[in-house]
Amino acid sequence: MTWRILLFLVINLFYLFLGYGYFSIFLKHHYKRRLLFLGGWTVLWFMILILYYCLIYGNNRIQILSACGIFSVLLVSSVLFGFYDRIQEDVDDRVRDAMYQQQLEYYSRQYEDISRTQQETRKMRHELKNQYILIQALAEKGDCAAIIQMMSQMHQDVEGLVRCKTGNLAVDAVINYKIAAALEDGIQFDLNLNIPTQFDINDVKLCGLLGNAIDNAIEACRRIQNGEKRIQISMAVQKKNLFIEVKNPYDGDLVQDSKGKLLTRKEQAANHGFGISIMEELLRNNYGTMETVWDGREFCLRMILYMVI
Repeated sequence: MTWRILLFLVINLFYLFLGYGYFSIFLKHHYKRRLLFLGGWTVLWFMILILYYCLIYGNNRIQILSACGIFSVLLVSSVLFGFYDRIQEDVDDRVRDAMYQQQLEYYSRQYEDISRTQQETRKMRHELKNQYILIQALAEKGDCAAIIQMMSQMHQDVEGLVRCKTGNLAVDAVINYKIAAALEDGIQFDLNLNIPTQFDINDVKLCGLLGNAIDNAIEACRRIQNGEKRIQISMAVQKKNLFIEVKNPYDGDLVQDSKGKLLTRKEQAANHGFGISIMEELLRNNYGTMETVWDGREFCLRMILYMVI
């Protein structure tokens, strides 16, 4: 009698173990079909129970056929699980690689665009010198109305155009670009940047790290209905390591998976949520680390890039 109970437990525990593995993978890729999967898996489980009953109470021939049937079901399920797991991992890797390359290409194009913006800004600064000469001439004439008109126009031209002026082209370009994009949402920025003009890191990857971090902060601020929308960006170099910190308020709602990994709240989540993964990959390739901490109101992302100068 004891061996029958033992055999029953072994068969069912092994089947439940396979079912848990299948279901964990299935949920990630076919969440809407989870009930269909559970239904099919339950039917197969009942088949195993019937075969087990025949194995215990059937004649010799039935017992042999039942044992072969149970063994075949468990063996085929195990083999298929291995193939299914490997196929889904390959699909995940291809999607992640595609999104990763797409993101890098995006930031590469964006970096080119905002680099041109920086060049135009330098030209504007040069033009301002000429305008100052004109203002001086108007002041000598006493034409206050023309001076006021010129000052108003100049203020409109430069308002919000250049907030970040570290001298590092990549950092200035990305932060100024993001600030300009967030102004229409009423998002303010506090900058505390103490960095050199050059880093020993690929500018496109640096754009990817900063851009993803600030994009996440801007998205969180846009979800806030009431309260101040203010993003704090700090960057400093200590002992040749670059420390980056981005703080932002959020609405108190975060989505995490069973392992505590943050998930996107956007629709069509399968096509989003790669920002954190991309930053982790970029940091691994550049010998860096990242951590995220939060309380009920504020979210903070910290990154360290080692030996950047």
